[in-house]
Formats: sequence, C-alpha cells, structure tokens
Amino acid sequence: TFYRITLRNAPNFHVALNGAQGATFWGLRIDTPADARNTDGIDPGASQDVTITKSSIRTGDDNIAIKAGKGPSRHISIVEDHFYWGHGLSIGSEISAGVSDILVRDVTLDGTTSGLRIKSDASRGGLVDNVRYENICLRGNKRPIDFTTRYDEKVAGNDIPVYRDIFLSNVVGTTGTLAIE
Repeated sequence: TFYRITLRNAPNFHVALNGAQGATFWGLRIDTPADARNTDGIDPGASQDVTITKSSIRTGDDNIAIKAGKGPSRHISIVEDHFYWGHGLSIGSEISAGVSDILVRDVTLDGTTSGLRIKSDASRGGLVDNVRYENICLRGNKRPIDFTTRYDEKVAGNDIPVYRDIFLSNVVGTTGTLAIE
C-alpha cells in the first residue's frame, strides 16, 4: 500500500510493478516536469488486483501505463484520480500477455497529450478485453481518445492486437481529435 506519498522528479519511471498481486495507491502525488522523458507515473505490469485512487499525477510520459509483456494484467481499478500534463492514461504498448477487467471511473485528464489511450502494434500483438471508462472528464487534450493498433507504424509482424468489449459511458471532452485506428 502506498498512502499519501509524494514522488518528485524521478530519473525514470516513478513506480513500476512487475507481477504484483494486490497493490493499492491512495492519495499518491507524482510531480515531474512535462519535458522529463521516460518518467511514467505508475506502470502496473503483469499485475493483478491493483487500485489507484484519489491520486494526482503530472509526468513527462504516461501518467499511468498498464502493461502486460511478461504476464497478464487484470482487475485494475483507477478511480477518482486527476492527471495533469503527461501522455495520458495508457494501456500498452506491451500487451502481448493480455490486459482485461479494467475499470476507469471518475477520472479527470487535464492537459495530457492523449487522454484515454490503448496502444500496441503488429510486433507486440495482445488482447485488451473488458475495459470500462465511466464518468471521465477530458480537458485540453490533443487526442482525448487514442486507440491504435499501429503504435509503431514502421514495425513488421503478424501479431495484430485485438481490442474488444471497450465501454465508454459519460466520457466528456472539450478539445482535440479522436484517433481510433
């Protein structure tokens, strides 16, 4: 459990989980300049039963990136959070082992490059299944919804990613362009 902790200016990812079972982040504050490269906020990778709630994240890369390169990630809840600058709330790009049963509810993304983002490509493949976005506020995002199966268009491969059962309910945005490909 991470409770009411502030993390500032990490030289790389702030929190990277690999194979975690049952992690809670509550009242976490991550604060890094917008131009600090590779400074993801929280990266649950190959993890299950993770909750991130009532937290504030400003980074130079993904605010959150759910990954599944070394094992599946599932049963992750991201609720009542506020993200400022950064690349948004991402699933991927490593999803080859599968991502499922994700709940994102009551989240605000203020000035992030992407808002809600799912990313993979033919070199990585993977299944993203049963993702729920509910009561989301997107303000000042270049790409409020950015779902792509061609994250790196230059790669070759036959592992086409599959995204299914993605639900959006009461998702509201003020600017930007939707990117679904």
